[in-house]
Amino acid sequence: MIFGSYVLALATIAIFISAIGYFFVARGNQAYMVTSRWFFYLGVGLVVAASVNLLTLFLGDRFEFAYVSGYSSHDLATNFKVTSFWAGQEGSFLLWALFGVLLGLWVRVKAKEQLGWVMFFYLVSVLFLFALMNISSPFRLNHVIPPDGNGLNPLLQNYWMQIHPPVVFLGYASTFVPFAFAMAALAGNKYDRWMRLAFPWAIFSVCTLGLGIFLGGYWAYETLGWGGYWGWDPVENASLVPWLGSIALVHGMILERHKGTFRKTNLFLAITTFLMVIYGTFLTRSGVLADFSVHSFVDLGMTGYLVLFLVGFSVISYGMLIFRGRHIESNTSGKSIFTLEFSVYLGMLFIILSAFLVLLGTSSPILTRLFGDASSVDISYYVKTNLPIGILIGIVLGLTGVLSWGSSSRHELFRKLPLPIIAAMVITLIAIIMGITDIAHIFFIFTSAFAFAANLVSLVNRIRSKGYFIIHSDLIHVGLGIMFIGVVASSGYPTEVKTTLELDKPAEILNFTMTYTGVTPISDTREQANLKIEKGNTSFMANPVFVWSHQGLVRNPYIKKYLLYDLYISPEEVKTISTGDSSTTFILSRGQVEEFEGYRISFDGFKASSHEQNNEMVIGAVMNVTLPGGSKSRIKPEYIVPESQVPELKPALLPGSDWNCYLLKLNADDEMIMLGITRAETADEFKPSELFILNVARRPLINFVWFGISLMILGSAIGTYRRLKEIK
Repeated sequence: MIFGSYVLALATIAIFISAIGYFFVARGNQAYMVTSRWFFYLGVGLVVAASVNLLTLFLGDRFEFAYVSGYSSHDLATNFKVTSFWAGQEGSFLLWALFGVLLGLWVRVKAKEQLGWVMFFYLVSVLFLFALMNISSPFRLNHVIPPDGNGLNPLLQNYWMQIHPPVVFLGYASTFVPFAFAMAALAGNKYDRWMRLAFPWAIFSVCTLGLGIFLGGYWAYETLGWGGYWGWDPVENASLVPWLGSIALVHGMILERHKGTFRKTNLFLAITTFLMVIYGTFLTRSGVLADFSVHSFVDLGMTGYLVLFLVGFSVISYGMLIFRGRHIESNTSGKSIFTLEFSVYLGMLFIILSAFLVLLGTSSPILTRLFGDASSVDISYYVKTNLPIGILIGIVLGLTGVLSWGSSSRHELFRKLPLPIIAAMVITLIAIIMGITDIAHIFFIFTSAFAFAANLVSLVNRIRSKGYFIIHSDLIHVGLGIMFIGVVASSGYPTEVKTTLELDKPAEILNFTMTYTGVTPISDTREQANLKIEKGNTSFMANPVFVWSHQGLVRNPYIKKYLLYDLYISPEEVKTISTGDSSTTFILSRGQVEEFEGYRISFDGFKASSHEQNNEMVIGAVMNVTLPGGSKSRIKPEYIVPESQVPELKPALLPGSDWNCYLLKLNADDEMIMLGITRAETADEFKPSELFILNVARRPLINFVWFGISLMILGSAIGTYRRLKEIK
């Protein structure tokens, strides 16, 4: 058996023994305390050892391991070999478990008199991950050792993808902490202290999950080329729903902290946020949404276990909440609507509603399958349901900037309201002048601007009176207002043009002069298109990138940032044509079939030879051709590389036609070619003219999205630090 598998098995046993020991401690048997503690430490050490072992396997190109060969290769850069650690399901579960046991060190120290119950429920939560890793281990061996691995998906070979998954899984792990403290409170029937200890970690979940969502959105915007940053995909929603749940929990804890209200609600939210992480894992890792999500993982045989865990955790936790609920006392909420308490309550309510509607839409393939064929909701569902909620949240956020705890007099309220309302009206007027026309969008801009202005005033006043240490809530709300404005402008009002540029011929596009100057190879699998862009007295080069791999052709956009918009250039295709003739090009991988003028053409492989006398390398692409009548033939267009390194193209005639096939480009490692077909010419040499097909967009206020989210994350980080310091 393999070292890593042994270590994971022993870690599972150690954590299990520790959990059982802490259960007995919770029941009053202190004799198990030392044993439980040391088995927990042993489990932590073993998880760290397993993680280090998996990392060394990737760095050492140990392709006898299926997980390593599935996500790495010899030629993969070292930093991306590290990224491969969490590129697949098995490694990401190990990373999640690593964060879980490391956070458990803090939980064990801070649990105090509730140590037994807190650690028991926390370790049971972590055991969920160990069970999944033992079902599908990252240390499973290949039956046959491949000479090289499959490599990392080019889409994941990106800086943001090196840090996005770890941040998200840290956020997932942090939701275990409030859950454990809430369950311990229910088990011990003690509700006075759990919230104070769990509060920083609820804020930390908001911070890490928010940062993870931000990094994932920016990766999509920078890498995928479709111009957006959020597609309401189930995998995206799997992190969004717990994030919204954590935000609602934080606001509920604020109310409990200040007013002693919403105790049952906070227990419910701590449990539900954790369960939403488990449910999101089920949706994205079981394969049930494979037909509806471009990011969903394939089923590794863990669907039944995921359902079992989800049902088990739900029955036990909600059952305890219902059983203990009648004994949980909390203060009565104030009746005045002119209070910060009422405003926070409304915000919490709208956030929960948004999370529920997103969860409902994400679950639609499962729900519709109960009544017939499975189907998913359109993106418009999420927009139509969340836009009104966003407008209401903007109003509530604005009111939080002008209301006070206790009761605010109407005189005080009317004194504070005019400035943010006037600022919101000015911002909305500017938006209308810039082209915002939809009435719902105008209302959304107004309420978002109101939220921004009111909380900005509150932020300035708070800094003047109390310093920088308690500005986190205002900073978060200011950031949210800015983000909302950026979301409406960038997603609803971009200017987009799909165009074709001929080689070395300038063209005017969106008030820029663009000249395509050709393609430059970066590596064996990457090449960049070269665009000279001029506007007034300034000019710069734009270089969108094509990436060839066995997983297909990936197109990375080029982004030029300006203060109020981004110039977004997404490449689509470099097409080689014959001047004056109709032509076409295909990108073919081995075995792929394309149809052309009644012919069925497939790429069967390469056949290389050399002419020593002329120092030439001749590479032929063997093509299987099925003629319109059904007969079959084989042709071999050739790519000749002479000593001068200037390639020559030798065509092959499609049988029974006047069409010539040219081997224009090739990728031997991934067995892919670009095939050009044009009318036969008198000369054997193909003299191509290049066309660059691209999408060019101007995305207004996109930087408001990134800046607003950054302020929210910064505010969450400050809040986490402050609450942790209070605990000390």
